Amino acid sequence: MTLLARKIVIHYSRTIKLDMDILLAGTVLHDIGKIREFEYDYKIDYTDEGKLLTHIVIGCGMVEEKIRQIEGFPEETALLLRHMIVSHHGTREFGSPEPPKTVEAVLLNHIDDIDAKMNGLQEFIEKEAPDEAWTSRNFMLGRHLYVQRKK
Repeated sequence: MTLLARKIVIHYSRTIKLDMDILLAGTVLHDIGKIREFEYDYKIDYTDEGKLLTHIVIGCGMVEEKIRQIEGFPEETALLLRHMIVSHHGTREFGSPEPPKTVEAVLLNHIDDIDAKMNGLQEFIEKEAPDEAWTSRNFMLGRHLYVQRKK
């Protein structure tokens, strides 16, 4: 996600002011709460904290806790970082307490979305028959995909 973010900022910074540092921090920190949302001892499962709060709320608290340990940390930067975390799912319907309200937060939401979808497609395609030109129906997209495997 950070590689994508860098390329996007370079592309759009000619026409719009973007804060590369905030966006990169968002790409790194947006899912930080997942380390406490899930437990990994014997199987991957939700923790009680994860079920009660979600990784978004947990992550926001984790970042706030670290920020408080840094003397003189800029208040606006802290606010923007927390916003990146609380808005990265894009809408309340998808779990964000607030929708993205900065250009960097909008970009983070889209980068996270495309990264998740492309990783899902990659895993899906890898499980398909290697000699077939078309995949089976992908339920996420609601269609078959042409992958040009026949030579």
